[in-house]
Amino acid sequence: MAKKAESCSKLEFAVQMSCDSCVQKIRSVLDGVPGVRSVDIDLQQGAVLVEAALTSREVQDLIESTGRRAVLKGMGVSEQDLGVAVAMLAGAGPVQGVVRFLQVSEHRCLIDGTIDGLQPGTHGLHIHELGDLTQDCLSCGEHFNPHGKEHGGPQDTERHVGDLGNITAGSDGRASFRLDDPQVKVWDVIGRSLVVDSGEDDLGLGGHPLSKRTGNSGQRLACGIIARSASLFQNPKQICACDGVTLWEERDRPLAGPGRRVTNQPAANL
Repeated sequence: MAKKAESCSKLEFAVQMSCDSCVQKIRSVLDGVPGVRSVDIDLQQGAVLVEAALTSREVQDLIESTGRRAVLKGMGVSEQDLGVAVAMLAGAGPVQGVVRFLQVSEHRCLIDGTIDGLQPGTHGLHIHELGDLTQDCLSCGEHFNPHGKEHGGPQDTERHVGDLGNITAGSDGRASFRLDDPQVKVWDVIGRSLVVDSGEDDLGLGGHPLSKRTGNSGQRLACGIIARSASLFQNPKQICACDGVTLWEERDRPLAGPGRRVTNQPAANL
């Protein structure tokens, strides 16, 4: 897993709960966990609000370890939110995932995601200039680079705004990460695309002809358009207006890629 930012965000989950015992079990798996600052559970509303420095996937896994299903409905911070966005990644192969962007200040964007189906190892992650998927990921354009700089690492001054560095997939093919980026602005990247690559980004230091342009990180495996998303308490949906399924039926469908519109598919990461 990529190194986590230490700053906290608030994660709003819908959770299937029926009694006080459910509440106690959820609280017991969250209380005292390093990185979890606070837990607020509303049994009547079926809601769990967690303030944590963990990825949303890590918190969801803790909740679901009690046997209750959970869906992330919103993401925010204690202060006024400046913008939230989400990209659902898919491609021609097995790679798919969900990445969320939370603008916590003018100069800080939290990027929280889980991508499955990757080869174990390191993969470049970049925001591209175009939200065009007409030719899959090939039509996403170049890295988002409004200042005309050379490619670099996410903490470099000389970098594309879209240079997010690398994420690392474990032996199960999953990369779960939480990045704290000083240049990305949610309002600038909505409508653009997010792409994960087949290889490691050399951060402009590799000496290859592509190092200063793309990081020489290989082929584009999966991509998705970055779209505006719900902040805390802004998603009251119980039934999806597009196809009439309930929140929990939708939970059991992949969020991107094959099977998205087919029922009875194995649940993908949310």
